[in-house]
Amino acid sequence: MRIIAVFALFLPLLLPLSVHAQNFGGIGARAEGMGGAFVAVADDASAVYWNPAGLATGATFDLQVSKGRDSSLFVGAALPVLGASYYRTRDVTGLPTVSGSPDRQNGGSGEVRVRTLSTTNFGVTAVQTVVPGLVVGATARVVRGGLEGSDARTTVDLDAGAMVSAWDVRFGLTARNLREPEFQAEGGMVRMTRQFRVGAALAPRALPTGVHGPYSLAIDADLRTTPDVRGNRRTAAAGGEYWLAKGLVGVRGGVRWSTLGDSRRAFSGGFTVRMPRSVHLEGQLTEQNELGEKDWTVGARVTF
Repeated sequence: MRIIAVFALFLPLLLPLSVHAQNFGGIGARAEGMGGAFVAVADDASAVYWNPAGLATGATFDLQVSKGRDSSLFVGAALPVLGASYYRTRDVTGLPTVSGSPDRQNGGSGEVRVRTLSTTNFGVTAVQTVVPGLVVGATARVVRGGLEGSDARTTVDLDAGAMVSAWDVRFGLTARNLREPEFQAEGGMVRMTRQFRVGAALAPRALPTGVHGPYSLAIDADLRTTPDVRGNRRTAAAGGEYWLAKGLVGVRGGVRWSTLGDSRRAFSGGFTVRMPRSVHLEGQLTEQNELGEKDWTVGARVTF
């Protein structure tokens, strides 16, 4: 019985410390400006992140660079059937602080220490039309990441998506972290859990109003509850964009909220200005992220 009691005491030290889901989003000024309601709209290079199948609904060519708060960075290039991407993200996670005191009746102190999980991702995306109106896509990623103060680890992950289009209506489904990569933490591992999100959009397209015009209206919802630094999370988002002056100016706005407990609403807004030679300059501002901080993204695209 003493052996069993000792084993039970130290069992938490032998298991992974935390199961963590990277925040869904933070990539692309258009997507973030719409509050993250982008799974069924995704029609630029950032689709390699939001919904790989969306590349088939986009422009002939899209190349973009965007920079966000906390050193997040995205560089992507896309054709309707193929994409390549590099992006860097930083996310806050909560890890239990393990106590070494022998007179405690559990393996942890009950405290949560907030730390940052940073990942660098190199991805290749392929898209395939199954039947007219149904497209599937997948992004294979080499991921290098780790928590601050811990050794970095390199692994491979996979994202996948599907897009159904009928007239001006689109439905999208995306799945991220399908291999649930793990990274080293003090005393164990942190695992990024699978994420599933569905979206619907009304997105008519008319070339005189630009590649992404005249407008898009969209709504997204997470299909799975995932861990978060504040507890479990499940998010929904709604947003839209409208293009003015024959596609020279785009404006957008959106809101996302938690569908568990406290709604934690966050409002976003953004813009795009088309310059000569199909260059687009854009930016977005989010009133507050999951930690109550302002987020911003600026970027440039070449789209035709």
